Amino acid sequence: MKKIDFISTTNTLITKDDQILFVQRDKNLKDFPGWLMLPGGKQEVNETPSKTAIRETKEETGLKIRDPKLKIIATHNHEYQSKVYIVFIFSSTNFSGRLIKQEKAFGKPVWLGYNEALNSKNIYPDLKNHIKIMQSLKKHELVYTYNKFNEKLEIVESH
Repeated sequence: MKKIDFISTTNTLITKDDQILFVQRDKNLKDFPGWLMLPGGKQEVNETPSKTAIRETKEETGLKIRDPKLKIIATHNHEYQSKVYIVFIFSSTNFSGRLIKQEKAFGKPVWLGYNEALNSKNIYPDLKNHIKIMQSLKKHELVYTYNKFNEKLEIVESH
């Protein structure tokens, strides 16, 4: 039986005035060059998912979010890499600070309107779906999603 690595990560949907905050990855990166991603990253040892969301958002955007709300727990199965990502997706409208100009290793934070974001071709395959789900959730609702991807990052199975 092949060993599967489980990797815990976070994303945070930060909204202000009908806009979403993304991190636009640098075009010279090997993985996802130029793509729009939500702020987030891998959970560190002895760190809760919400603390990861707060830390990663600060590192990638310069903003300090307060009281992030967990909205989606997503499983991204990348069997071809022997990896399964557990993604805790939070939302926040409560933040302070100023955007940084360029995140050292990855890219720059950018605000985009909902329509512009949802029509973009540079968003991770199921991120558009998660944004739509989050906008339709009731205040205290939480959703679980599952997607299996192939090497081209196409969804081959979902629940």
